[in-house]
Amino acid sequence: MINKFFFLVIPILLIVSCNTNPPTSPDVTPTGNVVLTLKVDNTAFVSAASKVVILEDFANVSCNPCVTSNKIIENLTNVTYGRSKLVAVKFPTNFPTPNDLFYLAAEEICDARISYYNVFFAPTTVIDGILKPISTDSNSVKAAVDSRLSITPRFNLNVEANLDGDYSVTVDIKFLDTTSINLSDLVIHTVLTETDIEFEQAPGSNGETKFYDVTRLMLPSKDGTPVRQLIDQGELIFTFEDALLSSWNLEKLNFVVYIQNKTTKEIYQTGSTFD
Repeated sequence: MINKFFFLVIPILLIVSCNTNPPTSPDVTPTGNVVLTLKVDNTAFVSAASKVVILEDFANVSCNPCVTSNKIIENLTNVTYGRSKLVAVKFPTNFPTPNDLFYLAAEEICDARISYYNVFFAPTTVIDGILKPISTDSNSVKAAVDSRLSITPRFNLNVEANLDGDYSVTVDIKFLDTTSINLSDLVIHTVLTETDIEFEQAPGSNGETKFYDVTRLMLPSKDGTPVRQLIDQGELIFTFEDALLSSWNLEKLNFVVYIQNKTTKEIYQTGSTFD
């Protein structure tokens, strides 16, 4: 695995891209392609894997309670648990104000996840797709994470990335226990996040200048990839032309991958390039 990545973006983001990292007028010149490879082996069962929990957070740069929830999440992911146990993905909202620049840069993705979880206010925190603790209560969030860490994982995910001309990301999926799971209900989501963004001046009204784990892109789309399709083919390769941008901080990007039941919304396992 590597810790240096190039930011990936679909063409629409070239139009609505917002200024986040210094310099304040970033260059968005395409510099190369992205190749995402998903692989599954449902015959080579592995004996064990470490459970990784995902925290999906819905926040806004003008949401005052989000200041507290953001601090809680940053501390839990980087200090209390570490990213090998807890991975955060933030989907910005268009409320309480519609001009959140992170939301505008990934509007279609954010709208899809907001609708999927029926999110009506910010902050809202969702743990492994099924638990919604009180976002501003660290004990509530921690209890939800602990309860999911105690669950035996059903899958093993390995995420690797390298830059050699094209930017290549490979996700290997192995099964541990699929008892009582309808594989046709499962999708695999692949999300690119920017883990650390800082402004000289707050972009919203809540005064925050530092932001963590903000969603930038979902590959190959907001709908994810059906696991059944992946099983049938064994390997799927998606290529995104001119998706690499020269403007983003190479050391602050993370690929997050998770397997979710689209019916129950439960997320069985998560992996990332920071594992």
